[in-house]
Amino acid sequence: MSVLDELKNQWDQANAVPPGSPGYDHPTLEELVRTRARQPINQAMHYFWGALTLQIIVYALLSHVWVRFWTQPHIPWFCLAGMLLYLPFTVMLLKKFKQIAQPNPPGKHASLSVQNRIQDQYRNLVSFYRFKKRYEYILIPISTGLCIFLLFSLYVPGGLQQHPTAAGVLYGLTLLSCGWAIRRENLAQFKGPIDELQGLLSEFNQ
Repeated sequence: MSVLDELKNQWDQANAVPPGSPGYDHPTLEELVRTRARQPINQAMHYFWGALTLQIIVYALLSHVWVRFWTQPHIPWFCLAGMLLYLPFTVMLLKKFKQIAQPNPPGKHASLSVQNRIQDQYRNLVSFYRFKKRYEYILIPISTGLCIFLLFSLYVPGGLQQHPTAAGVLYGLTLLSCGWAIRRENLAQFKGPIDELQGLLSEFNQ
């Protein structure tokens, strides 16, 4: 069953459309499609809110360490490097969040069709998903190493020099757990919604 046929059946069940009644008018179909498209978009938006919160926490922690250990050699520079490492990801996150969340893209007519709006959201979501996957190959290993370096340098007596094995094991376990969590995150909040939007757009193309 196609996506639009499924939407029509859901509308019939909710509104008790009698047999032989006139076909669906344009506003009704638009509302059906908007409702269907809103579900995967809202699912993806959960990631943006969570990621934005995480970014704020990362910047706050690095700023705290910077201020508290300002007099120690190299520590402020490592904190600054961590913030600069996350900055491109934060900028792209906010940019795509605004493009996907706003009712209509700026500069376009207010009567932008539902199909065009879904296409814009689909392209923005795919664009950010591709950027996310590529950037995380750099972000996660480096940021994990940076966090472990700061942790052992500031809070573990002897630092990395006296505990290289523990640091290496912790680094490996952290990478594995992050990889597992990111894979689940991508499937639930990107791959699934993108596939749903793509199926909906395929119905328009037919």
